[in-house]
Amino acid sequence: MKASIQSWSALVACLALSMSAFGQCDIDFDFGDAEFGVSPDPTLGEDFVDGMLDEPYLDVLHILIPATAAGIDSTYPPTLPVDSVIVLEDMVAADGTYSGIVFTDTTTNEVFHANEIGLEVVFNNNGDSPNANTFLGGMQYCAAIQGTPDRAGIYRISIDVEAWATIFSPFNAPFTFDNFSLRVNCPLIAGVDVVNANSVDGTQGTLTVSLAEGVTATEIAWFNSSGLQIGTGESVTVVNPGTFSVLVTTEDCVSEFGGWVVIDEGLDCTMTADVTVTNTDENESNGALVVTVEGAEGPWSATWYDADGFIVGTGEGIDGLDAGSFSVLVTDSIGCSAEVTDINVLTGLQDIDGMTWAVYPNPAHDVLTLHGLSLGASWALINMQGQTMATGQGLRREVIQVSDVASGMYLLQVTDHNGTTARRVNVQH
Repeated sequence: MKASIQSWSALVACLALSMSAFGQCDIDFDFGDAEFGVSPDPTLGEDFVDGMLDEPYLDVLHILIPATAAGIDSTYPPTLPVDSVIVLEDMVAADGTYSGIVFTDTTTNEVFHANEIGLEVVFNNNGDSPNANTFLGGMQYCAAIQGTPDRAGIYRISIDVEAWATIFSPFNAPFTFDNFSLRVNCPLIAGVDVVNANSVDGTQGTLTVSLAEGVTATEIAWFNSSGLQIGTGESVTVVNPGTFSVLVTTEDCVSEFGGWVVIDEGLDCTMTADVTVTNTDENESNGALVVTVEGAEGPWSATWYDADGFIVGTGEGIDGLDAGSFSVLVTDSIGCSAEVTDINVLTGLQDIDGMTWAVYPNPAHDVLTLHGLSLGASWALINMQGQTMATGQGLRREVIQVSDVASGMYLLQVTDHNGTTARRVNVQH
């Protein structure tokens, strides 16, 4: 049984590192027909977003616990059940030894529990056990690490667990896993400017970092996705398009910022991307975005950005979002790319009954007439993928041309001194 338990070390380690918005995460990931799994899955190159010093940190992990040992290792009989997996409580022994979920600074070798660096670990076992740290075999769960980190560093995470199984009678086996790390950066950069390559014109790409106000770097180094250094200094030439990161060193902190993509604009590409938006509820951070890709050559990767151009996640989707504007850049194995911009996640919309404005006709064919606006109010016509199709501001009566937008359902959003209200409108040609 020991080999079987060790074979899912990555699964249990992910569980201890799961994250969400401030509050309990939702158990809603689709694992398909899999017997066990995690999302994000580090074995697939998926990872958790980096944290930033003194800024809220959140991410989410979903986990499917296998029902039997055979679900992980086919050499074990399907009659050998996995009863439960228990993540041990944080403790400090008399000799100062830390156990439970332990964060070790890889530079100084200092050790911490989550609460000592401004974080907390929150589990959601769906009430299946009185012990919130217990997860039953054959069930799906999620967990969270959340808070506002108050100490920068690169932390190695070790997780002490007990895995319970039954051979004639229940027994447990203790293990410690060290498979994941968490980086908390200092706010050293304002952003990175990307200039794409073009093989037809014979031009190479460039990356240029802008340091945050008051920051003086002692060293700046650039790396490709394989971890190979490609240059130093504030600007670097990119010979081969791909995904890159920059390591900034100051007298007080070392921080790495990654995920910037340089593409080859000279390629003949047919890839397209479409984004599905789940808006947030009132006073919640449960917005989500999922990208669907067609026409990609080989595997593809997606990088998500916020309105300021900072990377907020990678992979097929991101969740735990507040209201805001986002974009996603998808790149396939030959360097083709597709970008979706102006993706709006909405929240806190007032009840339609409280609206002081109206829109007609609905359904609309060529135009929408919007009247009753407050002076200075702004409006936006948003499709169901969260993209802004048209905007306006300042008039009490607006005529919105919709002859050039596709037939379908849209959201007309109005913002004034009372807040934001919205109404669904249907365009039919």
